[in-house]
Amino acid sequence: MNYFFEDFTEKNYRSILRLAKKNYRFISFEQYKEEGKNILWRHDIDFSVHRAYKLANIEAEEKVCSTYFIHLHNDYYNALELEITNLIKSITDMGHEIGLHFDTSYYSLKSDNRKELEACLKLEKELLEAIFKKEIKVFSFHNPEGTEDWTKIGDEKIAQMINTYSEYFKNKYEYCSDSNGYWRHKRLKDVLEIAEEEKLQILTHPECWTPKVMSPNERFSRCIEGRAKKSHFKYEDMLKKFNRNNVK
Repeated sequence: MNYFFEDFTEKNYRSILRLAKKNYRFISFEQYKEEGKNILWRHDIDFSVHRAYKLANIEAEEKVCSTYFIHLHNDYYNALELEITNLIKSITDMGHEIGLHFDTSYYSLKSDNRKELEACLKLEKELLEAIFKKEIKVFSFHNPEGTEDWTKIGDEKIAQMINTYSEYFKNKYEYCSDSNGYWRHKRLKDVLEIAEEEKLQILTHPECWTPKVMSPNERFSRCIEGRAKKSHFKYEDMLKKFNRNNVK
């Protein structure tokens, strides 16, 4: 199997955006029912807001907008940490949208308990809105194909947010994803070059796109190790700031 390591660089990301612009109009999720050859470009941020910020800059330079989905129960970043919050605000300042990346496993939710699902979605929607002063209009499920298959919930909206896995998107939009650092369905470059689909929903994960060619494992490890180094730096910087001994 060809995993196309060379696809997942910042340089190629820019090339892919330019290819997409030739045949498609970038739209927001609010515009998902509009006519024409439209492309919805979304990022589920699973590992690194720093990587998201980098891709957001590239998109802004190419004059396109996308939607960044924030995971509030993440093992690899904290959306409530000041530095991360400020990065997300910078992403919205560039003109990009943010959505909620919703983790059902945090609440041990069951797919047949719609009332509890809606209550938890509403809670996280309001939290994001309070922090970022932006209306949250769309959500995506995190790891939706588990023991409870959340992709089967076809409602177009839940808790007043658009559901990216709704039946409408399944029926009307071709889907292409880089989940786990490789093309799980079709290679995005091929889809964009052929451009035979009327509407596209593209899911990318910012941590998958790096300055140089790397394997998926190397790309994810880069984020994890970068986070660890930053934590060490903050610890040592705190000791210096408060004139305390760094006992080793």
